[in-house]
Amino acid sequence: MKKKMIAAIATTLMLTSCNDFLADFLTLKPLNAVSVENYWEKKSEVESCIASCYYAMQDANFAKRVIAWGEMRADNITDNAALQNSENDYNYYVNNITSQNTWCSWAAVYNVINLCNTVLYYAPGAQEKDGNFTEEELLSYSAEVRSIRALCYFYLIRTFKKVPLVTIATIGDDEDFKVAASNEEEVLAQIIEDLEWAKEHIWGERFFDTPAERKGRFNKLSVKAMLADVHLWAGNYALCAEYADEVIAAKQAEYALQQQQVAQGDNELYYANGTLSLYAGYPLIDGTTLHYANQQIFITGNSFESLLELQYDFDIRDNSGVTSLYGSTRTLTGGMLSAANYIIDKQAGSLFEDVNDGRLTDNVNYDGFTTSNSYSILKYRAAKDDNEQIQMSGKAANWIIYRLTDVMLMRAEALAYLGGEENLQEAFLLVKAVNERACGGTSRLLTMPDDMKRLVLDERQRELMFEGKRWYDLMRMVRHADEPAKMMSTLRNTYLLRKYQTGGRDAVTRLASIDNLYLPFYQPEIDVNPLLEVDQNPAYQY
Repeated sequence: MKKKMIAAIATTLMLTSCNDFLADFLTLKPLNAVSVENYWEKKSEVESCIASCYYAMQDANFAKRVIAWGEMRADNITDNAALQNSENDYNYYVNNITSQNTWCSWAAVYNVINLCNTVLYYAPGAQEKDGNFTEEELLSYSAEVRSIRALCYFYLIRTFKKVPLVTIATIGDDEDFKVAASNEEEVLAQIIEDLEWAKEHIWGERFFDTPAERKGRFNKLSVKAMLADVHLWAGNYALCAEYADEVIAAKQAEYALQQQQVAQGDNELYYANGTLSLYAGYPLIDGTTLHYANQQIFITGNSFESLLELQYDFDIRDNSGVTSLYGSTRTLTGGMLSAANYIIDKQAGSLFEDVNDGRLTDNVNYDGFTTSNSYSILKYRAAKDDNEQIQMSGKAANWIIYRLTDVMLMRAEALAYLGGEENLQEAFLLVKAVNERACGGTSRLLTMPDDMKRLVLDERQRELMFEGKRWYDLMRMVRHADEPAKMMSTLRNTYLLRKYQTGGRDAVTRLASIDNLYLPFYQPEIDVNPLLEVDQNPAYQY
């Protein structure tokens, strides 16, 4: 086992040496035949392994799962010929899921977790040996990998509910690697403990020299964004609102500093951030020019609004999650997934009824009049120009994990659940700010609706479409409902049924219980680790 671990780390580190984003962050020394104990001698070797954690998240199997787990079963997505031709993938899409379906494999995620645990195990020894490796740096590096590990576990518990909780590295040949599944509460507690510790010790965003490092690595702001997300999932609404507010306040302060500098003739921040405007007091990339915000956020990348995004580069590593599932970033060739037909409906009461909302054609290849059973997905792949002509990005797409409007809508959702006139009014202003930017400054959201939770959910769908968020948003809708069983019926018949072209009734019927929202343990994992058998998802026990 030790030899396998050494080989895995060595391969990852050598691959990472090609990564342009990390080139200034580390200088690699391949492990080759050096024993793993002798490798951890200095700070640069710790930095290399931290870089390998990010690189492992860029891996195709990890990147595809982030999309598939967060979107493929939700209502943004419909099928096409490519999906229909893959039995495994089509069965996943129509909820005909068994423990043999490969989307149930979590190996790519646990690979990242083990890399994080390895850094946490060996880094203190390296710090003792390297006089140039300070205690402060050790704490920050440890905070960074604990944040990455927390992110991995957050994906896992939302997808499987129960998972093995492993916080030590798999190092020795004689260790017992069979670990039973921990329940959701235990895993959430570990995630929160890691993030609470990390926010005290991790670098601030301004420590880093380049936008790719500021946005491509965990820092205080992205840790707080994730804390807001985790607490929202757990139903800790006051804590979610608090952490989201800290992130929003930091971006407001950055905007105020930019305005102050511009007034003094210093345009450095303005050139870095692009044109920003205030919407209900919240600074966002300007929406006056149609498609400008989409270009800055998804094509240029590392924008003012970005808090954390995985960095990709065509010359080094393409984002195969986007290219295989959504389609090429160089041509209009689509991928295995398409946008659902109902999304393009602009009648009263429809998702994109506001004709000024540019997110419809930013997200979906729809020209405004040609109807189809499905539409290719444009987000991450292309932007439209002033003449409404599609311009392919021509570059590898960064994958955004957290951005400002996501956090604003987290706070809005938390306030909606907390209730009270003041909370509901602020929730409405947050939603309206996001909506106004998307609609060129003029929003139809003029009065606060009776159902604020539904308003937030709809705005999250419009704003975060195809970003790996939708399935988890729908799961929260069910989990936090006063009557979850009744909300399951709403999920099946109001939300999910509308996306299916054929077989929809059977597909939603298979979601017979809340347990069906989660995935089963992958049978090959159970074969290796029989301790998982007892905690197999009951919805998939036959």
